Amino acid sequence: MPKLLAKHFGLLVLTVLAAVIGVFYFTQPRFIRHQDAPFLSFNDLRKISYNIEPGFLLKRRLQKFWETPIIDNRAYYHGAKPHRPSDEKLGDYLRVVSWNIEKSFHMSDAVKLFTAKGNAAEMFDPGEAAAGSEKFENAMRQREKLLNADVILLQEMDIGVKRSGYVNAAALLAEELDMNYAFAPEQLEVDPVLLGLEKITYSDGSIDQEATDYFAVDPAKYKGAFGCAVLSRYPIKKVRAFQLATQPYNWNAQELQGFGFLEKTRRVGAKVVFENELTREVKRGGRIFFRVDLHVPGLPEDTLTIINIHLEIKCQPQGREMQMAEILYYIKDIRHPVIVAGDFNAAPEDLSATSVKRVAVRTAKDPTAWFSAATTALLPHALIINTTRFLSNFTKNLQDPLAPDIAVVAPNPVHELFRMIQNYRFADGGAFDFRGDENRSINGKSGALANSNERDNKGFETTFSVKRPVAAIFGKYRLDWVFVKSYLKEPFDRKSTYRFAPHRGETLEEMHTSLRKMISDHHPNVVDIPYEEPKIAV
Repeated sequence: MPKLLAKHFGLLVLTVLAAVIGVFYFTQPRFIRHQDAPFLSFNDLRKISYNIEPGFLLKRRLQKFWETPIIDNRAYYHGAKPHRPSDEKLGDYLRVVSWNIEKSFHMSDAVKLFTAKGNAAEMFDPGEAAAGSEKFENAMRQREKLLNADVILLQEMDIGVKRSGYVNAAALLAEELDMNYAFAPEQLEVDPVLLGLEKITYSDGSIDQEATDYFAVDPAKYKGAFGCAVLSRYPIKKVRAFQLATQPYNWNAQELQGFGFLEKTRRVGAKVVFENELTREVKRGGRIFFRVDLHVPGLPEDTLTIINIHLEIKCQPQGREMQMAEILYYIKDIRHPVIVAGDFNAAPEDLSATSVKRVAVRTAKDPTAWFSAATTALLPHALIINTTRFLSNFTKNLQDPLAPDIAVVAPNPVHELFRMIQNYRFADGGAFDFRGDENRSINGKSGALANSNERDNKGFETTFSVKRPVAAIFGKYRLDWVFVKSYLKEPFDRKSTYRFAPHRGETLEEMHTSLRKMISDHHPNVVDIPYEEPKIAV
């Protein structure tokens, strides 16, 4: 018997070892290593440039493109781990950054900002933030926050577009940061000038060949993809992306339409007053639903869902409300924590091309305009009354979408979007966290959403600015927001747990505006979310 055991001992050891390895292999979570997108050919892009209804096969390719996100977990498979920063108050926490990167124009600078490589101080303009000054120290503090991010949401990311050097912007940043990433396409850049189908002409019909050649692209490099990305130090379990059913603006047909005197005047005014130039942007596609499920051990179902938001800007607020309602419908059954963040484009204005007819129609349907007209017709001192009412309503709404919406008399056009999110309940009864506590916000402010979105002295810290805002007010908005669903059942319940609840929401404006060259027209936002109950007194 001992001889028999000795004879087969090696085989027995190998069998046991194989069994242990097999158990380990099949019990460990498995994730997609890499999934690429089915990009369209340059010839396909030319075919869809003029909004012609694509044929059956091209339509199928388009549909597959919209619904097949890039997924890349190679960082996980070569051993990358989350930072999981920690401090004495929050314990271990998740740091989340959200940033509209403005068409990936300055990705090389963004890479420098997000990484610890090089001397960060050299990136700052001494004229804006002199070394040793309070602003410089605060800018450096804010920049340090980027280095510990475990989840980064980005909007306006390019793949294969000339303006950003034909790079895959998400892959470039993910590789430098050693992070997993997912990319979902929103639109395809198909302006006929880019694709060589149209030449730039002067008003007399002559061709500007130099400008035409400048904008023309390299067919071998051009993919024309414009979309959103999620970078994560946690592995990506699943991604779902598709075009929303609600598209209040057609970026192909409407951008190709000509415009009249009123729109030309508006564009000249924007350039002269704000130094912002409005140009044609012909695209195929629209706003999307983009869900990324991350494997985060310790959370319910070991899962955190990220919803990356980029709502329509060229429409009235009601269009964004419809898009948000659609997104909320798709996520209702999620039972684990959810972070909804990104560019909500929550401005009161419609930035699509205007016209005399559109102004007349909207004015005729506007009850506030009729109220002002009735006041003028019926009351003495109507000019003083209407001016006072306008100024008081402007002050009420300034940088505060949560300000009351008083129908007809003092409306707040963006209020409904936030009321919808505040009143929303998931199927398990969960709610988005609207709490604001002096000892949990970044600057000691209280009030709704102060923990997740930085408040200012009036309303909220702005995240977007035109190149030259007027009086530090006009041309600045808070367009970017963060909403967190954790273990909360009521949005303002301060007696409930603060486990995996947003803390220290901050807009990194001083860091961004202190750079020698700003990376975007938006400022990044950051929020810290503790994995367990933080050690902060209620």
